[in-house]
Amino acid sequence: MAVGRTKKKSGRRRNYEPTVELTGIHRFLPVGWGNWGGFLLFGFLSIALFVDFLFSLGRPQYNDWIAAIIMCAAFVWITVLFAITRWKDYV
Repeated sequence: MAVGRTKKKSGRRRNYEPTVELTGIHRFLPVGWGNWGGFLLFGFLSIALFVDFLFSLGRPQYNDWIAAIIMCAAFVWITVLFAITRWKDYV
C-alpha cells in the first residue's frame, strides 16, 4: 500500500533561482556599506576629474588634459567595480 506523499516546497529547480540582488536594477547597485562608501567616494572623484578635464581643455596653458582623462577613466572603472562587486564572493 502506497503511503501518501507530501509535496515538496523546495526542490532542485528552486536552488537555481537567482537571488533578488542579482536581478533587475539591483545587480548594478552596491551591496553593503563598504561598497556603497567606495561607490560614492570614487563616484564623486570621477565627477571632479571629469570637470578638471573639461577645464583643462579650455585653458591653453594647462596641457594635462591627457592625464585628467586617463585618471577619470580609471576612477570610473573603480566606481563600476565597487558597484558590481558582491561581499559574498569573498567570504
